[in-house]
Amino acid sequence: MEALECIYSRRSIRKYKSKAIPAGIVKKIIAAGMSAPSAYNYQPWIFIIVKSQKTKQALIDAKGGSGFILKAPIVIACCYDESKTKDKWHNIENTSLAVENILLAAHALGLGACYLGAFDPEHPKVEKSINEALQLPKNLRIVCLISMGYPDETPKKKIMRKMNEVLKFEYY
Repeated sequence: MEALECIYSRRSIRKYKSKAIPAGIVKKIIAAGMSAPSAYNYQPWIFIIVKSQKTKQALIDAKGGSGFILKAPIVIACCYDESKTKDKWHNIENTSLAVENILLAAHALGLGACYLGAFDPEHPKVEKSINEALQLPKNLRIVCLISMGYPDETPKKKIMRKMNEVLKFEYY
């Protein structure tokens, strides 16, 4: 799939076929995430592949919803390792750049995925519960979850804001 077509056509998918994702495809998707830029080339990301229904249910309970992930063949917990960086300020954005690569790679390879926020400073109990469900050591911090599988739905084209609402030149 051509890069811009991939970017423009990617949608959040919440319904999945029960078909397993081959390990080689998962590795390609993670390699795409690892190819993201990062401040100072720290590459702080850690990706945890979740397949068990028990762990998925624990994540649903921690988030207080998102039950559709039970039917996803995999969930990827996207974290960063604070011990890999001297400058902690860029960890969330570095991991987010890797996440976008993962979402686009999944789409390019015929998979559907959905980004689910997990880091929420206003609801620290959510993050704490996710950390417990994934048994994260203290140096790892969760950023988001990605449910993934072969799509069993075709979402409508999303309505985008008009270019003149978001694009400014020189100053606002």
